[in-house]
Amino acid sequence: MTATNDPRPDDRAAEVPLPPDRPVPTAAALEPRRYHHALRPVVGWWRGVLGILTVVLTVLILGVVFSIPAMLIDIAVGWTTVDDLASGTLVFTPTLMLANNLSLAALIPVSMLMQWALYGVRPRWLSSVEGGFRWRWFWRLALIIAPVMAIYVAISVLTSPLDDVTLDAFTIGMLLVVVLTTPLQSAGEEYGARGLVQRSVSGWFASARIAFVVSSLVSAALFMVAHGATDMWLNAYYLCFAFAMGWAAWASGGLEAPVLIHICNNLFLLIPPALMGQTDGVFDRGAGVGGVEMLIPMAVMILVAGIAVWLARRRRPAVVGVAPTRYRTR
Repeated sequence: MTATNDPRPDDRAAEVPLPPDRPVPTAAALEPRRYHHALRPVVGWWRGVLGILTVVLTVLILGVVFSIPAMLIDIAVGWTTVDDLASGTLVFTPTLMLANNLSLAALIPVSMLMQWALYGVRPRWLSSVEGGFRWRWFWRLALIIAPVMAIYVAISVLTSPLDDVTLDAFTIGMLLVVVLTTPLQSAGEEYGARGLVQRSVSGWFASARIAFVVSSLVSAALFMVAHGATDMWLNAYYLCFAFAMGWAAWASGGLEAPVLIHICNNLFLLIPPALMGQTDGVFDRGAGVGGVEMLIPMAVMILVAGIAVWLARRRRPAVVGVAPTRYRTR
């Protein structure tokens, strides 16, 4: 029986052993909650502020820390020059792609550890309301969502101008980096945005509905700004993407669905440009790049999120739970 149908939520929470030095949980702390609202019982509005700042600073600081050695490597192997960097001409190389992906992948452990430090909730409870990443549920989703995303990307590629594939060291390096680290980068963004940020903001509100609306707006806004686009249509797409991922997490009780959708989207969209040496264009987010055609990927994101919601209603994974904390609760 799922948590939504459990008539004795207090008994469910009591199954979690408490060490002698942990405060006795209040009734509110033992109440099963939706994923986004799980951190609400922990006292302290400032925790949410620090959670948001942690995610923002991690992206900014690690982006610089990882990019500097990447640029030095590019100079050493001849993929760029000091003059190019001085003039602001930045070629998106495999090493810079690796630096970008690793800095964002770091959000997974950082978000988990900050949840533990700020809210006293162990890292595994950031993945889902059941206290762990539900791989069986993830693969069930993948059986339907991955083919849908693959078909969408295949149509997009085949209806666009195609360049020749050249398997030189640059192309092979870019392809390896994309395949091996893009899933981690995609998951990192979800653990930071739909995980720590959205749950931190939700903790400020007693109403689960208000918490979801406000936290979705804040999380989506930060997600949009983090992509640095100056094009109106691209920004609308990032907002739509963020809201769709938040909806999927809310309906399924964890990050498995948004992580899967994010991985499929980024991985499938990057492999063709990597093979054709077009990755620079993928990261062009200047004004005028997007247009009304961006309504298509927006619709696709809503569609696949809707599929996740539909599957959650059919398969009934746990969508509420109790996240045990070692801190004082309301």
